[in-house]
Amino acid sequence: MLIGEVARRSGVSARMLRHYESLGLIEPSERTSSGYREYSAADIGRIFHVEGLRKLGMSLAEIGTLLGDPAFDPGRLIRELAETSRRRIAVEQELLSHLERIDRLHHADGEALLLTIDLMRSLESGDVIQRHKAALGSGVDGTVPVESLSAAVLNESVLNAAGAMRWALAQSGPEAVRYLAKGMDDLSVEVRRNALQALDEIRRTTAKEELGPVAEATITASLHSGLGDTDLQVRSGAALILGQMGDPVAVSDLLEIAMDGPKDIEAAEALAAFVNEAPEDGQRAEVATRIMSDLRRHARSPEARVRFRVLQVLIEIPGAEVDDFIAELSSDESLEVAATATATLNRRRDH
Repeated sequence: MLIGEVARRSGVSARMLRHYESLGLIEPSERTSSGYREYSAADIGRIFHVEGLRKLGMSLAEIGTLLGDPAFDPGRLIRELAETSRRRIAVEQELLSHLERIDRLHHADGEALLLTIDLMRSLESGDVIQRHKAALGSGVDGTVPVESLSAAVLNESVLNAAGAMRWALAQSGPEAVRYLAKGMDDLSVEVRRNALQALDEIRRTTAKEELGPVAEATITASLHSGLGDTDLQVRSGAALILGQMGDPVAVSDLLEIAMDGPKDIEAAEALAAFVNEAPEDGQRAEVATRIMSDLRRHARSPEARVRFRVLQVLIEIPGAEVDDFIAELSSDESLEVAATATATLNRRRDH
């Protein structure tokens, strides 16, 4: 292949190819009968190596030294170029996503666009104060796209900034739910914890009619998935939220938390609510019966700590049947359990 054809197809000018030749980087294997340079496949491979190493930031002098090394590995060069390309594509993809988010806002004036760009950059700032301010600003006027703010919420590691961002995101109501739900499947424990808290904030602060059935179902499904999480904080958090929602799916997990912690008091209150609010028949009544049965089983535990935590649940439940249960614990061999049970009975009788 002649130099003109190589230049046309490779994008490396004939002048640059001659320059490479003058430096000894490339030496055409053959010449035609007319004396023109003729490049073989190996020569073209050499051009690729030179251009590839230049893309990696090496000088021509460094490239000459490296290509002269018998240990030079062309395969490694290709792998490094591939990694560089992946990083560049990731940056370009992120830029594209930002542009699309801004486009979806349909801002008509330059001032609004500039404010949006500034807030989006601030949310990604390494300065937590800037992230905090950006979150508060976006919550007031909805300037930052929900997708961008959701990503910032999921990845925020500083407590105060995370709280501000969750508040700002909650102002968008159901629109953010689908982005946060994806965070519940993230490999990062921190992201999953942030997703759980943000979903709960939206659930608590958004009116049911505004939230809508689709977002509500998505939140519930995300919480159900959280019950099987490998992280104890996510599991217990999901169970407590479901308990507040009156979802019986969480009962087994709440019993475990009530007996072993952490947040045993909150779990005790949630379990008591299932019993207190259960009708005389139906599924809720069956759930209440199961809870009381499990409490009696745990009351036979050889560990005083477990028996005391059974008492913590019973304290929250009124009724003569429960009073009888507490009376049994007032004769417990543990002084702490017995004293607490006795004091509880006396307080109930006084009222």
